[in-house]
Order: sequence, then C-alpha cells, then structure tokens
Amino acid sequence: MELVTGRQRRRTKPQPDGGGGDGGLSARGRAGGPPLLADTIAPGSPGGLRRRGRSRGGGRGRGGGSPVKRRGFTLLEVLVALGVSLMLMTAVYSSIDLHWKYQSAGRLEMERGQVARAVLQRLALDIRSVQFVKPRASEEESDAETELGAETTEFVDPDEAVLMQSVGVVGTANRLMLHVSKPLPARALRSTFDDEVDETMLFHSDQMSVVWFLADSNGGELEAMVAARVETDPPVGVISMLLERIDDGGPLGLARSEADRFQSTQAEADGDLSVMADRAEFLAPEIDLLLFRYFDGIEWMEEWDSEALGALPLAIEITIGFVPPPEDDVLRAAAAGSIPDSYRFVVALPLAESVDLESGL
Repeated sequence: MELVTGRQRRRTKPQPDGGGGDGGLSARGRAGGPPLLADTIAPGSPGGLRRRGRSRGGGRGRGGGSPVKRRGFTLLEVLVALGVSLMLMTAVYSSIDLHWKYQSAGRLEMERGQVARAVLQRLALDIRSVQFVKPRASEEESDAETELGAETTEFVDPDEAVLMQSVGVVGTANRLMLHVSKPLPARALRSTFDDEVDETMLFHSDQMSVVWFLADSNGGELEAMVAARVETDPPVGVISMLLERIDDGGPLGLARSEADRFQSTQAEADGDLSVMADRAEFLAPEIDLLLFRYFDGIEWMEEWDSEALGALPLAIEITIGFVPPPEDDVLRAAAAGSIPDSYRFVVALPLAESVDLESGL
C-alpha cells in the first residue's frame, strides 16, 4: 500500500472518471502513476484497506535494486571460536578423567581395606589365642630339693604340663609362629556322631601351631615349598594376577599354615617342613609385604623367642603392603598413587606379663 503525498497531488491534475462506476480505475491509475489512497479501498468494503500488489516504481528494496551483501566471519573471530571450543572440550574431558580417577581410587582403597580387615581379624584371633607358661628355673628346683633333703613327688596338672611345653611366640621379621589353643566348636563335636564325618575330626587337637608368612621362592624353606606348590597349581581366579610375579620371582602372596602342634614340632625337629607346607592356605595374592615387630615393654624388636626370653611380647606389630596395579590398567595405576599401599596394626597379647622397669634398672 502506497500513500500519495500532498505535493504529488498538486502536480497531478485530476481527470474525470472514464468508467462511470464505483469499481473502475481513475485516470491517474490508468496512466500508470502511483495509485491514490482512495484507489486502494476495495468497493463494498466496510472501511478496511486492502493491500495492493508490489509497486512498480523504482527504489532500493527487495523487489528492485542491488541485492543486500551479507558480512562473513573474520579470521580473528574464527580463531577465537576455535579457542573457546577447545577450552570447553578440555574442561569436559578433564572433569570426566578426574571423575574416573577418583572412582578408581575409591574402589581400589575399598578393596584393599576389605583385605586388610580380613587379615587383621584372622591374625588377631591367632595372636590372642597364644598359650604360654613361663618355665621354672632349674636352679630354684635343685635348691628346693637340697633344702628338703629328700625326694619329693610333685603332681602337675596335665593341662598345665601341655602348656609348659608350648613355645608361645617364635617369630622373625618375615615369619610368625604361634602356639595356640583352639578348642573344637560344639557343632563340630555334634557332627562326629554322623556317619559321614571325616575320621580326622576324631583325632582333633586343641593345641595347634600356626605360621604366617609370604609364599616366596626366594625366601626360607617353608616359603619356597609353598611358593612351588602355588606355581604348580595356582588357585582359581588369581592366575592372571600371579603370572607376572611368577616370572619376576617375587612374593606370590600371604599364606597361613595350621597343623597339630605335636606333629609339627616333631616334623620341625626332624627338619621336615612338608607337614606345614601341605597344610598351608594361600590367603591373599594382593599382599606382597609382611613385616612383624615385637614389643617387650621398652622397645620394638625384630625377633622374638618366648622359650629363650621366658615371656611373651606385650604386643605384636603387623605391617602389610599391597601389590601395585598393573601398568596396562591406566586408571588404577594412576589412582594407586593417591591412596595408601600399606597398613599397620598392633595387637596386644592378653597373657603377656608387663615388664618391671624398676627391676630392670
């Protein structure tokens, strides 16, 4: 719709209508000039305006004239956009990588904590079950017999006699032997009346010898025997974990052996450790470090022999270390550096006697 200004009306002379009707065009419209406002009103319309077609007149717009030129991106704008996109992608990748590392670290720490708690619980049970009676001095007995001047007969409790033969705790920095008392549970005694019970249950002894050590081909005789058995017949589920360490020749894992005390003592006296090796139980292939220290009330010692020292240690310190994750596991290997790889426990012995510091001075 175009409007005719007052100046255009003055320049144009009005001409009579040649059609003689309301719907005809005026002479100005037939002459090709721009239509007046009155020409844009449709006949019979209730006062509304009807849009006419596009004007044929010249002018710069969509219908005529040169096309509008669109402006593109400059090189600087492209570089800035690429830089912002790169920074955004880097931030997203870093957040995902950090999430996976923390998740892997948490899972690895939880697994190690579970293994450490299980080992501590079983070790603490063995240590607190140690039985030991301080041996009597032979000089005191001879002096007593001399004073009496006659041969005396002494009645000894059988249970006490068995305890007197116990060596208590014998340990080094890498191996711990405990002479413990473990009565058979009542449910096991009830099962002895069944026909399908194992005959060995009928000859069960409460006095047991327990040894904790690392299965290592480069260790002692017992450690090497157990390591050879594990290499020949590895437990199901840990074969892949042991293959690399078998090739390297390092410790294979934590082991525990439990046997009848009399039988193991006789075998050890004869130099035969096959009894303890055959009864060894491979517990934790994740552990490759095992250290013991013994507290006498004053200082920590690397070795202990209750038979030679005549007493039990007041406490035993246990340190266990875990195998680092394989290098091909990038997430767990990266997470291993942010969590502890060793755990330390101290277990007190309830039967240990406190050291009299005044007498020692």
